[in-house]
Amino acid sequence: MDKSLHNVIKHDSFVETVGEASGYVSSHRKQVATYVGIALVVAALGYGIYWFMQNKKAERQQALGAAMAIAQASTSRTTEEEKKIVEAFTKVSTNYSGSREGNLALYMLAMLDIERGDMAAGEKKLNAVLSGDKEPASLARFTLAEIYLGQGKSAEAEKILRQLLDDPTYMLPKEQATLQLGRVLAKSKPEEARKLLEPLRTARAPISTPAIEILGTLPPAPPTAPKK
Repeated sequence: MDKSLHNVIKHDSFVETVGEASGYVSSHRKQVATYVGIALVVAALGYGIYWFMQNKKAERQQALGAAMAIAQASTSRTTEEEKKIVEAFTKVSTNYSGSREGNLALYMLAMLDIERGDMAAGEKKLNAVLSGDKEPASLARFTLAEIYLGQGKSAEAEKILRQLLDDPTYMLPKEQATLQLGRVLAKSKPEEARKLLEPLRTARAPISTPAIEILGTLPPAPPTAPKK
């Protein structure tokens, strides 16, 4: 990731936002069309727009910054406002296809599809994002994992989350991947979940709190053999 983006995206703040998304997801598992990726979009808007607007030398950064500004300015989300948002992100994703900016715009369009309940269109766009830049691809993977969890496809979600755990990004930190994987493994592989989540007890509150909650649902750890 560019140094300027690294400096602007405050890691703690981003982890907090995504961590809150995880708490919401865990308690609203059936509402897939409503919850998937919403907090990630908010995080991207909140922490990404500043960087994109501050780096106006690149045309594609200006274009994405303008699209994000339109989305951020939308408050009532009327049909007309949503049309403007879709047009803005579509223009960026089309004109700068394959670039980081183009793929972030495509990710935003996928989130809008999902929010409207068009899961098929959203998944198609998310899969297209996977082949591009690492940062938006990590967001797409995380969101796909959440979709699969909502559909009862735990094995597919687990596979994706393990990939994110092995190769985290600034937009999708290792702590978040660990937390989500621990949640997925809580029932099927409780001991592995415990090993993943125990180190998060001392993390920042947005991560430690849900980690401790998940740990509280696990069966008691097997007794350790006494030392001789």
